[in-house]
Amino acid sequence: MPSYAILGVTGSTGSSLLRYLHERPVKVNINLYARSAPKVESLHPYVKTAENIQSFVGDLSSADVLKNCLRNTDVIFSAIAQNSNEPGCSIAQRTAHSIVCALEALRKDEGPTFKCPILVFLTSASLNPTFSESTPRLLHWVLERGCYYIYEDLRKSIKYLKEQSWIPLITAEPPALIKDIPRGYELSQEEVMPGISYDDLARGMVQMAEEDGGNKWVGKGVGIKATGKVKMDYLPLIWYLVTGLVAYFSPAAWKLLQRAGLNP
Repeated sequence: MPSYAILGVTGSTGSSLLRYLHERPVKVNINLYARSAPKVESLHPYVKTAENIQSFVGDLSSADVLKNCLRNTDVIFSAIAQNSNEPGCSIAQRTAHSIVCALEALRKDEGPTFKCPILVFLTSASLNPTFSESTPRLLHWVLERGCYYIYEDLRKSIKYLKEQSWIPLITAEPPALIKDIPRGYELSQEEVMPGISYDDLARGMVQMAEEDGGNKWVGKGVGIKATGKVKMDYLPLIWYLVTGLVAYFSPAAWKLLQRAGLNP
């Protein structure tokens, strides 16, 4: 039975990945990586009794724990994400470096028998020129600044991962992520729609890893295009971009919003 690892399983994307993999008829072994076992079990009670699920508790500095989580896996889903446009954020870079360090340690341990798992790394459609070229100029300007620190973090992490040519990399590039029911999706390198549900994103990431044994999408940036009508709630998105613009133009003012609990 194939083995998959999910990093960031208590977040919205990681939770959707776990639920989908656990509930579908095709079973795989699942290694979970999170900072809090009680939080995982409160979100996903079935984890305590499922024979095909194993939890590993640690943070991005827990090198040995992460190495054991990734050992003998076929696919790694990296769903650790920074949601707020925080000045100086680096979680994507730290995640990328931790994954590479763990895989390098495994490659050293196992020698010629080592087979590197496919890494499906969550990024954003906004970083792909093909997807963003259809975005109105003003909106693109707002997005680039309202998500500036997040995008810079992601750009640097992707650049670093692509330098590791021995790691089979797929970058999952969704548009705005929405809490909605599954509406249907398709993988695309041509275009994406304005939003996609977390559940459809999870299904798309699994398809990327499994289609043609993963070979179809390795080395590519892959968009997830909604095929149904996604229910967009624009007010939270507008506030998200407003606070992101504050962070871009005045980090000190952003910190004041953070202390007041007004940041997304």
